[in-house]
Amino acid sequence: MTKVTHTLVLLVSFIVLATSCNKKTNTFMAAAGSPGEMLLVMDGDWLKGSEGELVKAMLQEEVPGLPQVEHWMRVQTVAEADFGDFLRNTRNILIVKANEDTYTHNSVKYSYNEWAQGQLLIVVQTPNADSLKALVANDGDKIRHLLLRHELFRYAEVWSGEFSTKADEYCQEVLGCHVNMPQDMLSYKKGKDFLWMSNNSDKKRSDIVIYSLPYRGKEDLFLEVMHARRDSVLGSNIPGATPDSKMTTVPEGLIHQYLQMPDGSYRGVLRGLWETSGKSAMAGPFVMHAIARPEEGKVYYIEGFVYYPNENKRDLVRRLEAALFSLRPLSQETFDPAPIKQIWWSDIH
Repeated sequence: MTKVTHTLVLLVSFIVLATSCNKKTNTFMAAAGSPGEMLLVMDGDWLKGSEGELVKAMLQEEVPGLPQVEHWMRVQTVAEADFGDFLRNTRNILIVKANEDTYTHNSVKYSYNEWAQGQLLIVVQTPNADSLKALVANDGDKIRHLLLRHELFRYAEVWSGEFSTKADEYCQEVLGCHVNMPQDMLSYKKGKDFLWMSNNSDKKRSDIVIYSLPYRGKEDLFLEVMHARRDSVLGSNIPGATPDSKMTTVPEGLIHQYLQMPDGSYRGVLRGLWETSGKSAMAGPFVMHAIARPEEGKVYYIEGFVYYPNENKRDLVRRLEAALFSLRPLSQETFDPAPIKQIWWSDIH
């Protein structure tokens, strides 16, 4: 079993990343906890004071692109003195250590499988409360993204072993690609360079759509192009519940970023809300990736969207977004989720 440790040294305006590897020979238990859950460990006095509230607020930032307020993580807390062995197998752990004699600047270190298999451990080292406040303000988004990509990786691990073989077969037939979708994705619609798969649930519904278009250039990953193509392709292929209804994108509140993959390539990422036009009343969140493959002369668009009225949808969206990373050429028979641990998002445009 391998433990990989990374260090992010946060100095005013830049981050230095160092990596080391250590071998573990013992057998771990699986990390405990549900998706989206984490444990915050701090000095007891800080935990009860403004410092604890500051860090909790950073971890409980509102998730963008959802129809109702949902928090980035569900946070449990424990004083550092009470952080015993029985808590060390938690799925996601953030430990804040403060000491002016030991630390001269802020740093963030993170490692995987420290005390349990499938665990993310983040350690924040800070001299004092003022430094902690600066770290949260300047680099809170990087800590949240560490947690997000670990959540995506954990879902993707499942899809790498248990997936809809029917969806993969249809993707090979229609688009000449492999994809690993959740096993319940069995309903389908096929078109020219277009595939729509769904679990077809009445209430807790999840859908994934994949289509390709001729590659034109880097503008294929722009917000305006992704928005326009989504409305055009999905509006033509996904009807609503009534004859006058079709899939549309809510133009307000769209969130666009670029996602850097470990191989240096970029994806366009668009997330927001969809709805059906006309008299039918259906709506929900979506997340869409644009993947340019100039060597094929194509750009692939793959998205997941959710319909789950009046219920929380954060984990359903993350569950589908993890599957978006599995779209790959036919030459890559097996889906390896490990690169998800190295992705980074740009700022929101």
